[in-house]
Amino acid sequence: MSWTLQDSAVVPYLQVCHAAAVNTNQFNNFKRDEAYRHVLEHVSREEGQLYLDEIEIDYQDKLDEIKKNDTVGNPVMFDYSNVGLMSPTTIRYIKNSSDIVNKFGTDIKSIVEIGGGYGGLCKVLSSFIDFESYLLVDLEECNELSRKYLGWFKLPALAHRSEEIEVEENFDLLISNYALSECDRETQIEYINKFVKKSNNFYLMHNDFHVDHGNMSHQEFVEIMSDTHDIELYGEHGVESNPKVMYGVIK
Repeated sequence: MSWTLQDSAVVPYLQVCHAAAVNTNQFNNFKRDEAYRHVLEHVSREEGQLYLDEIEIDYQDKLDEIKKNDTVGNPVMFDYSNVGLMSPTTIRYIKNSSDIVNKFGTDIKSIVEIGGGYGGLCKVLSSFIDFESYLLVDLEECNELSRKYLGWFKLPALAHRSEEIEVEENFDLLISNYALSECDRETQIEYINKFVKKSNNFYLMHNDFHVDHGNMSHQEFVEIMSDTHDIELYGEHGVESNPKVMYGVIK
């Protein structure tokens, strides 16, 4: 996996991931680290409220389980009506889960996520979907952290680099929150052929911020995928602008 994010952001982020994977104190506080928050865990209080207002799924009876995502890593949290104290990043994962469940239902057994981070979406989504396998594809330092994080919750998840994975059967669902759109073009093509086209359904958050670096635009991605999948495209927060939310269902 090759990233088009600047090295000045990527290198410190990966250093934090590795440190959190091997050091207990770092693990207990990695969501507060500025280098980490530059890449992940940077959703603002206001964005959290926007996501909260857009959730269209019953989650109140699952709040205790969902909030366990905030018990590790010491995230920045705010007090929201209806949910109480919660990190806005976890709220975004509830919104992602809402999108997925409303579109694809809950009968999903195998999931692959490109750019799984520390595994937060996997953890939150597990409150709604009783999946049997969840594969996270990321850089090795990120995989080290997600293995430790998801192992803490005893979830049926594995984290590997792409080159370590052989795909024999289609996944029920592929997820990527921005990560696929942030990979360099060569990696995007590799991941599309290896993972996206071998998934019965996909849910993608795609931004065009990196098109100037040669990354494919969301229009090009839709064109490439349209031969195998029917695709729906929306602007985030209902606005016809970047970033885009994409749903794909195999033809």
